[in-house]
Amino acid sequence: MKKKLLVSGLSLLAGLGMAASASAFSFDFHGTMWQTIGGTDNQAALQSKLKSGKTNYFTYENAAGVEQLNVKGADKAGYYDVMGDNNTGTTFGLTKARLRFEGTTDDGRAKFVYGLEVGTINWGDKDKGMGLSGDGVNQETRFAYAQLQVPGLGQNHYIRAGLQPTKINHWVWTETAAGLTYHGKAGDSKWMAGWYRGDEDRAGNSSDNDYFVLKAENKITSDLKLGLFGVYVNAGDEETVGITDLNFTPGSADEYDDETFYVGLTGELNGPFFGSFDLIYQGGEVDFTDSDIEDLDHKAYLGDLTFGYKFTDKFKMYGNVLYVSGDDDAGDDDADNFNSIDVDVKVGIIFTKDSLLGDCDRFVTDSPYIMDQGLINYALFGEYQLDPKNHLRAAVRYLETAEDSYLEDDELGTEIDLWYRYKYNKNVTLRLEAAYLLAGDALDTSEGDADDMYTVAAGIQFKF
Repeated sequence: MKKKLLVSGLSLLAGLGMAASASAFSFDFHGTMWQTIGGTDNQAALQSKLKSGKTNYFTYENAAGVEQLNVKGADKAGYYDVMGDNNTGTTFGLTKARLRFEGTTDDGRAKFVYGLEVGTINWGDKDKGMGLSGDGVNQETRFAYAQLQVPGLGQNHYIRAGLQPTKINHWVWTETAAGLTYHGKAGDSKWMAGWYRGDEDRAGNSSDNDYFVLKAENKITSDLKLGLFGVYVNAGDEETVGITDLNFTPGSADEYDDETFYVGLTGELNGPFFGSFDLIYQGGEVDFTDSDIEDLDHKAYLGDLTFGYKFTDKFKMYGNVLYVSGDDDAGDDDADNFNSIDVDVKVGIIFTKDSLLGDCDRFVTDSPYIMDQGLINYALFGEYQLDPKNHLRAAVRYLETAEDSYLEDDELGTEIDLWYRYKYNKNVTLRLEAAYLLAGDALDTSEGDADDMYTVAAGIQFKF
C-alpha cells in the first residue's frame, strides 16, 4: 500500500511540475544511488564509531588531579574494537540513495531546494526496510533551504536560509547545517559569510550555540587560486564524558564551555605541475565551570600538501603529506589536538572515506585524526585513464599518529589502496575498490598484536 501511495505521490508531483513549469515555476530533479557488495576481515572497521560531527576530544586533569580524555560522542570502546585483533569477518550488501528537488521561479531569482536521503542500510536490516518484504521507516531530510537573489546586486549575489551545505573546508567543515548565509561573486573572486545554529533541544532553542563563518577565494592567475576562511564557534555548555584509559574506564562528568576558532589559508595549482595546500590554525578556550579545574587553551594546527605532475593527458603521479597535531601532554593546560566540526575526509580506504564504502557511510573515522592523537600521512599516487571508459588509481601510504601518549606507539601501518572505475554510460559508474593494511604497533592492544586488515568492495553508482 505504501509503495502504491509513493508512486501515486511522485506521479502527482511530476504532473504538477509539468503544469507549473509552463507558468511560474520550473522544476529540476537530481539523484544519486549506491548499491554495494563486499567483504572485510574486520567488521568493526565498518561501524563508523568515531564521527567528527559527534565527537570533541581533549585531555585535562579533573578536580581530583586525575588525567581524563573527553570522548563525547565516541561509542564506548569503539577505538579498541577497531584497533585490536581482527574481530568477525563479514560479507555485506549496502544501499544508499539521495534525491534532490529544486524549484525555481520563472524570473530565476528565487529557488526552493529539498533533499531526501535513504542513509546507508545493510541488506537484511528488517528495522530499516531491507529485510524480507522490505517496507521500513528509513527516509531523512538532507536539504531544506530557500535561496533568494539580493535585490539590486544581480544573479551572482544570493542569500540562503535553512538546512544547507556548508563546504567551508575539507578538513574543518563540509556537512550540512541550518543557518543564514550570503554568497557573492565578481570576476575571479567569490566569497560567503554566514551564521549557523549548533545542536539545540527542540523545546529551548535558546542556548548560546552559534557558528559564524567567512570565506573568500580568488584566481590569482589562470592556473593558481588562493583562499582564506575563518570560523568562530561558541558551542555553549556541555558535559565531558571523561575516561581514564583506553579501556574506557569512566571518569567524572565536568561541565565546560567550548569557544574555538579556525583560520585557514588554501591554495590550488592547475597545469602540468599541479597541487593544493591547506594551512589551518585552531585556537580558543575550554572553560570549566568548576574553578578547581584548569581551563584549556586550543593550540592546534593542520597542514596538507599535494603536489604532482601530469606526464600525459592520461597518466599522472602525485604525492601527499598531511600533518594534524595531537595532544602531547594530558596534564598541561593546552589542548594541542586538532578537532574538526563535521567533515568527510579522504585519507585512504581502511580508516577514512576515500572509497565506495566511505560514500556508503562505512568507515573507522571521517575526521583527519585518531581521537586526540592527531595524524601523519605520507602517500604516493598514480592515476591512469586507460580509455574513455576505464580509469585506474592506486596509492601506497604510511600512516602514524602525531602523538602516542595513549597508544604507547605512533605507527598505524602501511596501506595499499586500489580504485577502478568503469563508465557504463553518462549516468552509471561501476566501481571496484580494495585496500590492505600492514598493521603497525599503535594498533596493538593488551590482548595482543593487531592483525593486518583488508577490505574489498564493488558497486554501482547511479547519478542524474
